[in-house]
This record gives sequence, structure tokens and C-alpha cells, in this order.
Amino acid sequence: MKYFKHLFSLLLVFFCMNIFAQEFHTANIKVDYEQETGTINITARTFTDQLEKVLGTDVSNKSAFESKLKSYVNNNVDLKVNGKSLGTSYYGYQVNDKSTRIFFKFEKVSDISSIELKISLLTDAFTDQQNIVTFDIKNKKNTSFLTKQNTTVSLTF
Repeated sequence: MKYFKHLFSLLLVFFCMNIFAQEFHTANIKVDYEQETGTINITARTFTDQLEKVLGTDVSNKSAFESKLKSYVNNNVDLKVNGKSLGTSYYGYQVNDKSTRIFFKFEKVSDISSIELKISLLTDAFTDQQNIVTFDIKNKKNTSFLTKQNTTVSLTF
């Protein structure tokens, strides 16, 4: 009988944790520069359900989802290299279980002396959204945390 009391108490704790659990709003963005090909690759990874909420459509409706996703990222991502805006170069997306990766590709970037990334993904829907941006450019690694109040990160080389 004592065993059942402990099991019941443990189940009650897990149940309460699930009811009162707060969602975690974050996206991880990785920026890589392939110097030999002159290509900047950006990968943004976020939770699929949060992205669906922002876009107002489900990933199962692939054409509507991609159309809305492309429009959304075009309004929320901007890249400048050496002071020149490259805009957004949406390349595609991939859904894995609970996360979605969004890909951007910028080609024919001959050299980088400065880079500025403005990225406000999901900050319009979640006030506590954090976008964690990791750069790997010219053997220099840098990580920045962006929020609704601070959507831009800049680096010089």
C-alpha cells in the first residue's frame, strides 16, 4: 500500500508539472561562410508548433506552409555584408519530428570584412523569444542572443 501512495504522489507531481509548464521560445541560427566557394549558409532551427502558430498553417499543407514561410522569413531576416544588403535568400526547409530547419544561401560573396544579421523570427508572436545566433566566419566563432528588443548582431573581421 505504501508503494501505491508514493507512485500516486509521483504521478501527481508529473501531472502538475505538465499543466503548469511554460513553453520555451527559442531558435538557433547558425551562420557559416565557405571562403573557397564564397557562399554564406544560414540555418535557423525552431520548434515546428511555434512556427505553425506564427504562420497560421500546418506543415502537413506543404504548399501553403512553404509559401507563408517564405513570405514570413523575407520580412524577418536581412543580411548585410560589407555594408551592402543581400536581403533574404530563402533556400528551403526541413521538418524533423518537433523541429523545423529553415535554410538560406548567399552565393558569390568574395570577401567579408563586416557582417550584420537582422533576424526577428518569432519575436512578433512570443515576447520571451530568444534567437541564438552562432557565427563561424574566417575561423572566428561568435555567439549572440537576440530578443524582441535587440534583433541585430554585427561583426567585423
